[in-house]
Amino acid sequence: MKYDVLVLGSGIAGMMAAIEAKELGGNVAIVSKKSPMANNSFMAKGGINAALNNMEDGDSIEHHIEDTLKGGMGIADEEAVRIFCEQAPQVVRELHRKFKVPFNTLENGKLAQRPFGGTKFKRTVFSSDATGPAIMKTLNKVLKTLKIDTIKNHFALNLIVNDGKIAGVTFVDENDELQVIQAKSVVVAMGGYAGLFRGYTTNVADATGDGVAMGLRAGLEGMDLEFIQFHPTGLEGTNYLISEAARGEGGKLVNDEGKSFVDELNTRDFVTRAIVKQLQRGRKVYLDLTDVPEEIINTKLINLKKRVKSLKGIDIAKEPIPLNPLAHYSMGGIKTGTYTDTAIEGLFFAGEAGNNGVNGANRLGGNSLSEGAVFGKYSGYKAVKYAVRNKEFIEIPEGKVESDKELIENLKNKKIDVKEKKTELAKLLFNKVGILRNGFAMKKALTKFDEMRNNLESEVDSHLKDKLEFLNGLDIAVAMTKAALAREESRGAHFRLDFPESDFSFARHTITRL
Repeated sequence: MKYDVLVLGSGIAGMMAAIEAKELGGNVAIVSKKSPMANNSFMAKGGINAALNNMEDGDSIEHHIEDTLKGGMGIADEEAVRIFCEQAPQVVRELHRKFKVPFNTLENGKLAQRPFGGTKFKRTVFSSDATGPAIMKTLNKVLKTLKIDTIKNHFALNLIVNDGKIAGVTFVDENDELQVIQAKSVVVAMGGYAGLFRGYTTNVADATGDGVAMGLRAGLEGMDLEFIQFHPTGLEGTNYLISEAARGEGGKLVNDEGKSFVDELNTRDFVTRAIVKQLQRGRKVYLDLTDVPEEIINTKLINLKKRVKSLKGIDIAKEPIPLNPLAHYSMGGIKTGTYTDTAIEGLFFAGEAGNNGVNGANRLGGNSLSEGAVFGKYSGYKAVKYAVRNKEFIEIPEGKVESDKELIENLKNKKIDVKEKKTELAKLLFNKVGILRNGFAMKKALTKFDEMRNNLESEVDSHLKDKLEFLNGLDIAVAMTKAALAREESRGAHFRLDFPESDFSFARHTITRL
């Protein structure tokens, strides 16, 4: 198979990249590890940010820029932030007007907006409390309308590079056989790695950092891999995310004494640490929606109401919801230029897999979907432009495919109990490289990671793709922990008990190589 543009990942960044490239005349395919709907974009319920000022509260693009830079805690890239905030309104309008995403509207026909953390403005466009599903279902229909080739159940194994230029990608197909797809350009939009905190995360099980690991193996640099955002409001005992929309509509955070202890709409890192402090004191923490009008709950928070009822038997209109923070989003990723380009010609990283500095040390709630849409679209444009300019396919280097075949055969013949090891890895990450960190614990974690790599074989075997996921996760865990050790300060989502203050000398990016 050969394509002008090959898009890896079917979240909002990947879909927007594929649509843009196709509309510009490219021969395009989009590849997903499982179903096109099995991604974190689908799980993002609360909303999508754009400074439209439809609520007439004085919001503006400049305010959005200021809030995003402030949330980034001194290391967000100003050029990337400005481009993102300037393009977000246009992209959100396109989603609504051109693609017909069913966002909530006001009586005057304009898009309704709600408040999210890190700003005093109502900036977040929404579709009740199921914004991600509304966007992804709509874009999936657009893919079909445009007749974009959609390849499911293919695990992206390695990037094929020849003399600094992208030549294609190797995959493991649904029959566990190696497949090669050649492409003039490749967009990697495979999501982040917060799913490695298995059992302590809001992410889908597939969010294991495969794209980031693949980029690192290809010689690219990881940037700011230490920054993992923990969402403050996970439903206790589950991986269910209670969207910031619930606080935006008037929900209050209280402890088991009924006392408020934090501004609900502060930045996520601040709210998360405030909750952790309560938990460490033996207190329980709740989201209280009992004072929110039932009409709002039954319209704007109806999916939350149904889900909490089914999982916990709680009527959110009458009882507070028990909480614990969960790993939610990775600010770090493969280092890119402002417009998603990498050090490999013809290769682009977009969405959570890449990092052009737009989020800095802490992402603002509501920015992820619009950031994925804006830079996903840019990556599609850049990829098709590159493909048109370079008419010939790059030759596959001799021996590259054979080495990946050998890797697959070796893993098929090696018994590894991945389920047990993924759980062990997640516990290590949460307990030693989680919300509150210290150097001693992280060094212990690195030793454990080495032991895990050196003791892979077991009596019980797992599926080949699960083994590949685990090995990718181990690479990311080591890179993330080393980056966290190198940052001897606290900033944004990275908080070290042994270095609790921010240090001006660390107001820079952390670069990591395998």
